[in-house]
Amino acid sequence: MSDYINYIDFRAIKLGDLANKIGDYKCAIDSYSKALDRLRNYQGDRMQPIMMASDLVNKIDVLSKKTGEGKSILKFDTWKLTKTSFVKGSQCLKYIFLDKHKKHEKTPISKEKQALFNRGHDFEENVRKKGFPNGINVKEDVANFAYFNSYTRYLIKTNQQNVIYEATIIEDDVLVMCDVLKIDNNGLIDIYEIKLNTELNEAIINDLSIQYLICKKRFGDKLNTFNVIMRKDEIGENWIIQNLKSDLETRQNETNNKIQIFKKTLQSIEPVISMGEHCNTPYECEFIDYCKNKC
Repeated sequence: MSDYINYIDFRAIKLGDLANKIGDYKCAIDSYSKALDRLRNYQGDRMQPIMMASDLVNKIDVLSKKTGEGKSILKFDTWKLTKTSFVKGSQCLKYIFLDKHKKHEKTPISKEKQALFNRGHDFEENVRKKGFPNGINVKEDVANFAYFNSYTRYLIKTNQQNVIYEATIIEDDVLVMCDVLKIDNNGLIDIYEIKLNTELNEAIINDLSIQYLICKKRFGDKLNTFNVIMRKDEIGENWIIQNLKSDLETRQNETNNKIQIFKKTLQSIEPVISMGEHCNTPYECEFIDYCKNKC
């Protein structure tokens, strides 16, 4: 398998299949053509890549006759800041800079941290399955981050699904992904962020603040509630839901100011910041070893 697997652009094929399904034939042709170009570099004699290339040629030929019927739905988007980078910047300006420009300096994730991340993912999946079943997962459907925002727009506009996982919103060059977005029959939107924690901390508040601000810019008065779901028991079988919309509304100016500062930081030189309590609060920074070696 290893002699041809690297020639298969699975992401491009998956995007092409989705675009074809929803009627964006130009995007489908572009995606299939990208995958085909890569496959044509294969020089071996395995039949699977040869058959895949033939299949892509046929798909492109069929779609070329339908481009006049298609719609422009999936678009390539860019962004400068994400929810994750906002949270890191709120902890330390140097943190957000290093995470953007020196990712290779990160300390590898320990087994303990990875186990905690896995536990958080399991809790998230459990809440979705039991509390918000049968949603469409944007991340799984699209596979390419650059198209998450436009696909989310499509799902909401066409009202094809009242529950969306990983709904992705980009406004003012800031990208956020919502764990659960729910749309009612009147078009009102409820957002739910799922956390393994049993109580709020500053990082979670910052996380929710940036999400709320960006979602408010996108949905305006249609944003009905903005909720956090937190674990209520040790095993994560029970949880509580808190609507924090009113509290987050009061943080909009502060959040907007932070966005401007963080964008400038990312475009500047590495900040000179001494180590201190902020290195471990509210979470341990991933660049502690890097900063220690710089001291």
